[in-house]
Amino acid sequence: MAPLQSSHSRPLAGDIETLSYVNSMMEAFRAFDSNNDGLITCDELKGIMASLGYNPTTEEVREMMRRGDADKDGLLSMEEFLEMNAAELDPGDLAGLLQTAAALLGPAAGDDGDVTAEILFQVLSCEDGASLEDCTEIIASLDADGDGAVSFEDFKIIAQALR
Repeated sequence: MAPLQSSHSRPLAGDIETLSYVNSMMEAFRAFDSNNDGLITCDELKGIMASLGYNPTTEEVREMMRRGDADKDGLLSMEEFLEMNAAELDPGDLAGLLQTAAALLGPAAGDDGDVTAEILFQVLSCEDGASLEDCTEIIASLDADGDGAVSFEDFKIIAQALR
């Protein structure tokens, strides 16, 4: 895999926009998982679609559920939801980079299980994959609450969604 170049030589804007989109899909999932069980029902999916400006019929929602429900339990998990919504995305160099980082990050994640730009850079610097500036942009695009970190669990889910 070619190393991700610094934004000085190649803008990461498109790749970062992809991460921001995946992060917004995670936030949408959480917002409409009304009982916070980590799963979405047909009714909850219809609510998500409506919030995004779509007005699908009940049959269209059922068909989406059938397509996205990989384990055939009649519900969508976060992973299944992201798979549905990220399948057409082109994350560029970031897909492989994030997958490598997720594989290496487990033991490197902070004491609280969070991934910061510095931790991401430490892990990826040995792979010659990203600058600190790149890592800062990556984490900022995924940092929904503005605390400068992303949970390791969310990081893994995003990396898997971008395969």
